[in-house]
Amino acid sequence: MSKDISFWLGSYSAPQDNGVYACAFHPDTGFRILRGYPGFTNPSYVLPHPSLPVLYSAEETQNGAIHAWRVDPDGISRLGGEATGGADPCHLSLWQDHLFAANYSSGSVAVFSLGEAGEIRERTDLKIHAGHGPNPARQEGPHAHCCFPWQDFLCVCDLGLDAIFLYGLEEGKLVEHTRFQAPAGSGPRHLAAHPAFPSLLYCVTELTGELLVLQPEGAELHLLHRIPMVPDNFDGLNTAAAIHFTEDGRSLLISHRGLDAIAVFPIDARGLPGEPVLSPCIREPRDFMIAGKYVLAGSQKDHVLRAYRLDGTRLAETPWQLPVHSPVCFQPLV
Repeated sequence: MSKDISFWLGSYSAPQDNGVYACAFHPDTGFRILRGYPGFTNPSYVLPHPSLPVLYSAEETQNGAIHAWRVDPDGISRLGGEATGGADPCHLSLWQDHLFAANYSSGSVAVFSLGEAGEIRERTDLKIHAGHGPNPARQEGPHAHCCFPWQDFLCVCDLGLDAIFLYGLEEGKLVEHTRFQAPAGSGPRHLAAHPAFPSLLYCVTELTGELLVLQPEGAELHLLHRIPMVPDNFDGLNTAAAIHFTEDGRSLLISHRGLDAIAVFPIDARGLPGEPVLSPCIREPRDFMIAGKYVLAGSQKDHVLRAYRLDGTRLAETPWQLPVHSPVCFQPLV
């Protein structure tokens, strides 16, 4: 990697402080902030449009909202926003010319139509989940945690219901196709797809710290593998978080905030994971980004970015770090 890797960074912040950052990393010189942007409230998830100079941000508050921002060389300007119809939106995705937001605390998924310039037009649907799971402290109700486009579906992880919903989209409305019932008390959080094996779906479970590998079987999802990432003697809090593949697909990485570690799963020629190798890292690594042979991780607890070199299945420390308040979301900046 001979040039800078640029990325967006989302955080928990007040409007008067910088909440979104444009950053860069180089293995020879470390991190630098290209620009910080105030005017956001808890932009815990940001998402760049793939072809337009537009950035979307979640406003993770009790009265949740999403916003669209036009990105120009001189700064950013707000294109507008809408209420998500729920509390604490924590994840965004784009699919079929619509924007989707997962409302964590209220357990719902909001759908928004977009204009030609990437602006948010209107909310076209609000799918509200119902029920609870066996963990009374974390699963007292539905908790939609991510909305992930995969094949012909929008896959929604609901941590509170131990379920992954597969939705289609018809005239701006979500239509449930099927749902996968995850192991009881596991708490599905986030999903990933392998770059070379599109029929496989990978899920990290927050409450049990496991990797689930799923495969279609007829009209349903089938559990192919279930692999724990925590040691047998671990008696702390299970709070697994982010899941990302390396560009070559040979490794799958998952962060775990209870362990203060990142697990590296080797992936074989069939797309199946082997046993994970845990590497200690910063405290509470909620999200991270893979940049070539480097892993950039954010500490929600210690308010810092740290860079690690990926050596096979282990992370090696580097001298590079950058103070940033409550960094919780990485996205590529192109």
